[in-house]
Amino acid sequence: MMVIVRTKFFFFLGLGGLLLLSCTKKLHSGRAEVGSVKGVFSFNSGTVVFKNNFAGARMNEVVQENDSSFSIKILPENEPINPSPWYAFKVYGKGQKRLQIRLDYPVSKHRYSPKIKHGDEWIPVEGTKVAANEKSLTFALQSVDTILVAAQEVMSSREQGEWLKKLPAKLIRTEIIGHSLGGKPITAFSTGGSNGKKLVVVLSRQHPPEVTGYMAMQAFVEKILDQSELSKQFRKKYELVVIPFINPDGVDLGYWRHSLAGVDLNRDWQDFKQPETRAVRDFLLKKLEDQGAVTSFGIDFHSTYQDVLYTNEDQPGQTTSMPGLTKRWIEAMSQAIPGFVPSVKPSPNGGNVSKSWMGRVLKAEALTYEVGDDTPRAELRQKGVIAAQELMRLLLAN
Repeated sequence: MMVIVRTKFFFFLGLGGLLLLSCTKKLHSGRAEVGSVKGVFSFNSGTVVFKNNFAGARMNEVVQENDSSFSIKILPENEPINPSPWYAFKVYGKGQKRLQIRLDYPVSKHRYSPKIKHGDEWIPVEGTKVAANEKSLTFALQSVDTILVAAQEVMSSREQGEWLKKLPAKLIRTEIIGHSLGGKPITAFSTGGSNGKKLVVVLSRQHPPEVTGYMAMQAFVEKILDQSELSKQFRKKYELVVIPFINPDGVDLGYWRHSLAGVDLNRDWQDFKQPETRAVRDFLLKKLEDQGAVTSFGIDFHSTYQDVLYTNEDQPGQTTSMPGLTKRWIEAMSQAIPGFVPSVKPSPNGGNVSKSWMGRVLKAEALTYEVGDDTPRAELRQKGVIAAQELMRLLLAN
């Protein structure tokens, strides 16, 4: 017998405009979120249970096809949207030797091969490599314990807070610079030890599923904060300013791309209609004014299918505080990382993305670093470390 946990859709006007809610039959009452009800969904007299009631979860519909086979529908928060079909859910199968799961993407195509969390490690599910244009993906799970399945490692606001606590408190000053549309704090931290006149600005997590970029950012920042002689000398001359988690609502709600307002935050760096981007803008401009500082370099970490570096194109009449730094940095990275041949894509800095604003307004050498979705985790950490090392060496040489 086919058992369906099916959704009905209602509309209402709320913060940020028109929101789509789906109401679903579930075991316990869950908080209704945009595009997906949070809850616990039970089958086979409670011997098979699915959950999406945690930060970062996304699972829009569960259909039982037979005793051990289930399909899960994955839908975005709103449309049109970038094809980044994020999913994350927990599944428990008591007495089940094998569960077969099919992920269905009604308005997108497969992108992220599933991973499961085992202890503190994330392990790719075997046999899930399919063509990128597929509309579904089927895989098997074998366990009697609760398994967390996700498109990428789940790194919600909680994990972000845990990471911040691990950073050397003696070296950084942390402050809340604003709040998201949903009321979540947006945090920045910066180093002391320099005269605060030369800044390096690091941004991350504007787009929720782009976890590999976030992980590379962590490695980049941790290298600058370590106790190597290079890092200590760098911190004496430059102040590192980091806003690591710009879209906390989107991350915690399991969104594909957007903020709670249904907006791509990295297309709001010209009009600044959203509270998240305004908070970052106002914080940086005030810091520059208060300290009489200049921004030497700005980098915004993202993810895509393969490594891409989106740089600001040199244009007549537009100068930065350190002309040519980005080009020299990319060349140094390419020499330092074996086999690393990045795809470099220059674009005018008159656009509405963060790297354009940093180049145009802050007069910084700036770029967007997109890290490949499937980059091995040890390799992406290596890239983050080497990126930081080569940048520090170049800036100290000036």
